Amino acid sequence: MLGLILSSGSCEKQLKGDIAVSVARSEADSGAGSHIVTVRAEGEWFLSLYFADGAEPWAELSETQGSGNSSRVILKYGENTSYSSRSVMLILTSAGQDVSCTFVQDGIPSEEDPDPDPGGGGESDSSAAPGWMELPAMSEEDGLRFVTHDMTVGGIRTRNYSLYWDKDNLVAHWVAYPLNNWTIGTEDVGRTDAWGYDPEIPRDEQPRLDRGFGGNGYDRGHQIPSADRQNRASNRETFYFSNMTPQIGAGFNQNIWAKFEETVRSWAGRSDTLYVVTGCVVEGSTKYATDNDGERVTVPVGYFKAFLRYQRNSTIGFADYAGAAFYLEHRTYSENNVTQDMSMSIDDLEKLTGIDFFVNLPDAIGETAAANVEKQSPASVGWWW
Repeated sequence: MLGLILSSGSCEKQLKGDIAVSVARSEADSGAGSHIVTVRAEGEWFLSLYFADGAEPWAELSETQGSGNSSRVILKYGENTSYSSRSVMLILTSAGQDVSCTFVQDGIPSEEDPDPDPGGGGESDSSAAPGWMELPAMSEEDGLRFVTHDMTVGGIRTRNYSLYWDKDNLVAHWVAYPLNNWTIGTEDVGRTDAWGYDPEIPRDEQPRLDRGFGGNGYDRGHQIPSADRQNRASNRETFYFSNMTPQIGAGFNQNIWAKFEETVRSWAGRSDTLYVVTGCVVEGSTKYATDNDGERVTVPVGYFKAFLRYQRNSTIGFADYAGAAFYLEHRTYSENNVTQDMSMSIDDLEKLTGIDFFVNLPDAIGETAAANVEKQSPASVGWWW
């Protein structure tokens, strides 16, 4: 399926031999509507929809199979109530071949946005956060700012990552994002090293880290790794100061944590989508580093990662989802790889951190199945190891 994403075009036309699929309009405004889908095929065909990053379905087809050429299929879609555009891929299968095209629905026009400058000051409204699967629960009572960054992959506008910003400790409590071969990208730009301020957060509420952290030799530790986003524009966004925390270099960031990040990418490569939450714990910390202006940045006492794996027709987990969580004390480690004793269920990590992870999962698979996903210990599931 991911190969289709990389080769897809707009819904104006997509051909492969004598097989083609197209939509009357490849882009529409935020309002609900419908468009005719034209299918060209010899013999039997099947039509399906793929929502980027495993998003919840927001469109449907009047017919999903037929024979020969057809202009009777209708793509029907609901209103887009967010300010971000969304996309769906139409995949036509016939005679052992697949072709695809992409339909994009715009978000609410910017003039309707009550806060067109989210970086201009004040706290963000976390209660209006999107229903993305990777997001933890948020509350205005937390006093933190919810920020999200977009990217374009294969012509599709989608989310890069989201974070929960703490202006007092000058770190994000967590960074959440979808991960698979498609979202990683194909440009292989390596590290852009484009260090800079996050444009969605006021500059006086974030550290300046052009020259790294001062004091005690802490690394600028990425929460979403640079290597998780390999298209140039999306990689540049991983170097925002808001994505950095002061992290021990040798024995942590440069060793066990870096190896862990490689392992996570290998898990994503064997999944339709791996939803990732990477975060740090600042409660109880008595240490700080300094930014380039001498401002104090809290040094976390620990780091965690929570995972929600989605694989269609999966044999592990529940209702095609499986969960895992890990917590590492922020110290030097002699070992280079995470071990089973560092793993735990999502429920156990929630108790440890006080964060409610993957809050939108029950809406997708039901309360019972979601509870089973979150209580399962990854140590007992061979796939993770």
